[in-house]
Amino acid sequence: MSKSKITNALIEDTNIKTNIQIVANTYQNISFNKLTKLLSLLNAQVNQKLFRYYQKYPDKRIAFYCFHESVENNTHSNIILRIPPEYDVINVILLMRKFWLKINSKFRLYFDLDVKDETKCTKYATKDDDFEPI
Repeated sequence: MSKSKITNALIEDTNIKTNIQIVANTYQNISFNKLTKLLSLLNAQVNQKLFRYYQKYPDKRIAFYCFHESVENNTHSNIILRIPPEYDVINVILLMRKFWLKINSKFRLYFDLDVKDETKCTKYATKDDDFEPI
């Protein structure tokens, strides 16, 4: 699938929040596998907090589409969220930020709720091929 098809598919789905830019920074040189495990833990914590039976009801589960990137002393991930309509987006992001900080006090989660161009934001997030759906 080409980059433009991926971008268009993500933008067309109303449950996928392509209008929000989220970056989970570690400020460490860790492997992508370790980052995936940390983000998987974060995802489980957020889902558990919002809906206890999230594993039995996949339609009520919050999903992270993670695109890992590594620069000097900062392995990080650009995240696109899939949030079911019954959840408040701000509440989900604040829970993510809280739990990400609890995993490691050096970690930071940055977000921008006012993205002007969804296409550019999605293309930026998906610029590398290291895609991890969590």
